[in-house]
Formats: sequence, structure tokens, C-alpha cells
Amino acid sequence: MLALLISCSDITPLQSNKVYSIEEVKTVGIKIKGKFKTNFPDATESSWGFYKGREVALLIYPSVDLANTKGKIAGKEQSEFTKILEKNIAHGPKVEKTKCRGLKSNRYGFNNKMNIKSDSDIGLGNILILNKLKIFENNINLRVADAICVRREPLYSDFVIYGNLVILAEPLMKDYGQGQMIETSEKTIKFINEIIEKLP
Repeated sequence: MLALLISCSDITPLQSNKVYSIEEVKTVGIKIKGKFKTNFPDATESSWGFYKGREVALLIYPSVDLANTKGKIAGKEQSEFTKILEKNIAHGPKVEKTKCRGLKSNRYGFNNKMNIKSDSDIGLGNILILNKLKIFENNINLRVADAICVRREPLYSDFVIYGNLVILAEPLMKDYGQGQMIETSEKTIKFINEIIEKLP
């Protein structure tokens, strides 16, 4: 049975019935940096790393059939976008790796840009006013990332199944001055296809 590219787009599928090893995948130039904590049933490998400066993830199965069944489920679970239902959570319950991407998901347009302005002037000009001001008395544990992250989404937006591999990738984000724009699903899948085309 041939494996087909599985994704959210209408890009022509690439096909393979080959079973790849992690060593063969590394020859493409992917730098493996870590392993998932999530247990993916029947997967022999679940790693993440970088390719051309972008984070990618690899789920490897012992057969093409398992990649097309259990791997497809895992790929969907790790790239599941949702509406914000609680706080800033915009991802499915099984997503392990997340990323803050601004005020709202906008794969095809601009987000409102969050500008944080700090005023270094406390007091009048260069005079610091300390009128009953308590400094360093109370410990406040506020992480800046938590304070400004209004929408936490899955790190990986798309995935492709090729042979016994499930390859996930993060979308490229650009800032055009008016706000952040996340690349389309088609562009992310094209990036994954570049990896596939270099496989031995």
C-alpha cells in the first residue's frame, strides 16, 4: 500500500512505500534536539529538531500502514487549532508543543500587533520619587511571556505522511510592521515537501 501526503491542502500528494530509519531522515540535514514526552502508540521514534531554522517534528512508525492510521491521528492531535475556550488556550488537549502567536490566529492576514511601551521616567525627569514606595519586599512571580500571550496555539500547524514518516512543521511568521502574518498551510506543506524530496 502506498502512503499519501496527508494534510490540510490540495497540494499534489507525494507517495512512497519505503520504511525510513531515523538515520536516513537525518541525512537531509534535520538537527534532532529532543524527544516528545507524549507517548505515541506504536511509534518507534518521536523527536523534534530544526531544519533551515524552523522547528520540525518526526514520528516514525514500523510500517506505512501504521503511519497512515495511528500516525494520522497523532499528526492531527499535535496540530489541532481550537477556538479560545479558556484563558488563552487555542489548541487541542493533546498538543504537547505550543507557541504564542499574538491576539488571534490569522493564517491568511494580519494580526493586531501588541505594542508594549515602557516609560523609564519614574517621577520627574531624572528624579526618582520614593514616597512610601516598597521595593523588593514582596515577591511577584510574573513571567512576561504569560502576561502578553493572549493566544497559545499548536507549534506545528501542518503535517505530511510519507512512507512510515509523519513530518510536522511550524509555520513561518513575518512581521510587516502592521502586525504578524503566519504563512498559509500550502507554504508550510511546501516546506515539508522540500524535506521529503531530499530523502534517500
